[in-house]
Amino acid sequence: MIVEIKIGDKMKIPADEKIHPEREHVGICVWIGEDGTTVALQCERSHNSKNNTVFLVKLESEK
Repeated sequence: MIVEIKIGDKMKIPADEKIHPEREHVGICVWIGEDGTTVALQCERSHNSKNNTVFLVKLESEK
């Protein structure tokens, strides 16, 4: 089951070792893919002196 998310919803941005290493950042959903499994989250914090950093996140189903 995919998590129900809408434009404007807030959610945590997953951390990884390469692209987004910082944990506990929150982003606002600004785009949802047609199949509903990929979203774009605009981080509330600045990255490399840029305030509008957007991350594409693939949602995983909960089992």
